[in-house]
Amino acid sequence: MKNYVNSIAIMLCAFLCLQCTKDNISPEAQEIGLEIQNEDMLSGKLDTNNSTIEYSVKAISELEFKVSISIDKRNIDALIDFSKEKMSIDGHDNNFSELQKEALLNTGKIISDYLLDSKKGEISMAEYTLLTLMEYWGKSPVGYIYSKRSIQSPSNSMNLKSRNEGITCIRKNTYVTAEYDDSNGNHRDRVKVGSKPRRNYGCMGRCGADCGRWWIPSAWTKDCMDHDQCSNVNNASGGSSDRNCGDEFNEAADDYVFGVIRGCRG
Repeated sequence: MKNYVNSIAIMLCAFLCLQCTKDNISPEAQEIGLEIQNEDMLSGKLDTNNSTIEYSVKAISELEFKVSISIDKRNIDALIDFSKEKMSIDGHDNNFSELQKEALLNTGKIISDYLLDSKKGEISMAEYTLLTLMEYWGKSPVGYIYSKRSIQSPSNSMNLKSRNEGITCIRKNTYVTAEYDDSNGNHRDRVKVGSKPRRNYGCMGRCGADCGRWWIPSAWTKDCMDHDQCSNVNNASGGSSDRNCGDEFNEAADDYVFGVIRGCRG
């Protein structure tokens, strides 16, 4: 009987804590699907672009975060350690349509707009981590399979002659040589950082979808330029087929997440 009472007490406390958390969320936040929001955690659920996006980020420690995103009940999970510049991603071998990835990018935009209005752009590390991964996953190549991966960023950047440069910063309005391979072979193209080669495709070299949100820190790196140029040449806004730009997408993972703390801000 005592164990039963204890179980009921625990369940009641959990319910009350959850209810208090929800009651503290503004009507504007509820409209965009937020369920929990504090300095160390953000979670919610949103129906957009004919998809249901569920998202959560939770701080494990000051610089470690657990991120989970579900697109129509199919998950991608990640553990991010900023102190070691290390991440583990498990996409459970999911493959998302372009419409589903547009829904993910739109969810990130909606969350960004809310944070700008409610917090004047002063986002937490947890919120930054979630938005960065939403951009990275939303920009994956067509047909990309989200597999299980562990990524450790090298402690020092490699030189520009390497295909995978680790995290190598590039500066806006300078020219770099984008290196990539696709179904037509290997390529080396001279590209201006920050340029806009075609409509709805700009800010070449920025790690993220197009030019992003002006108030959220953005990384500008060589690996992101390689992926951008591969996608641009193959006429894709979020990448090309996996055989063309999937390897460039993989090589840019650490740039997306850790580029800003390395100082690669364009």
